[in-house]
Amino acid sequence: MAPIAPESKTKIVRSDNRAVYDRESIEKVLDSTFLCHVGFTIDGEARVIPTAYVRIDDAVYLHGHLKNQMLNALLDGQTASICITLTDGLVLARSGFKHSVNYRSVTLFGKAEKVADDEKAALLDAFVDFMVPGRSAALRKASQQELNATLVLRVPIDEAAAKIRTGPPLDKDPDYATHIWAGVVNLETRIRGIENCPKLNAGIEVPEHISKYVAQETIFD
Repeated sequence: MAPIAPESKTKIVRSDNRAVYDRESIEKVLDSTFLCHVGFTIDGEARVIPTAYVRIDDAVYLHGHLKNQMLNALLDGQTASICITLTDGLVLARSGFKHSVNYRSVTLFGKAEKVADDEKAALLDAFVDFMVPGRSAALRKASQQELNATLVLRVPIDEAAAKIRTGPPLDKDPDYATHIWAGVVNLETRIRGIENCPKLNAGIEVPEHISKYVAQETIFD
């Protein structure tokens, strides 16, 4: 899989040993969560908003209400900045200066394109199934009114870079001789059971696709 050539906006200069440009690694990070932060401007002012996304092939998709301010701003021709970060551990060194975080992140840039109306239903199902596989098949189908009220945007993954840190603390050489504990506190996102909707009709059991999802215990690997 060919790497994505770094451009001026995606070339990592600081700690460039953590830079990753191959598409497979970038897509692996993108597929490890469904939340991102989108940077955009309105009237020359910068905004950053968290939102859900899904990656399909060589693009990420965003969705929201037809009058969503962020989505409509992205359709004015500006370049969106989309960031994804996964926190894997607290790197606790022998000095505060050398403390760090183990993480995986991706930053991508692209110009948004409006998705055609006849593609929206399938893409919205993909959003749901990316969060919980098999979920969309168990749901009431979206009405035409709901589809008409929803805007879906495609942002191609043309300019992107990953930055990844792993491993133990990297202290200054003299500090290794001290009697200060150092190491990594590993972090993960866990599933903590489920709660039935308080208005759930009697006799409705937890469906198999939910049971399988909960059985994973951890997500965002």
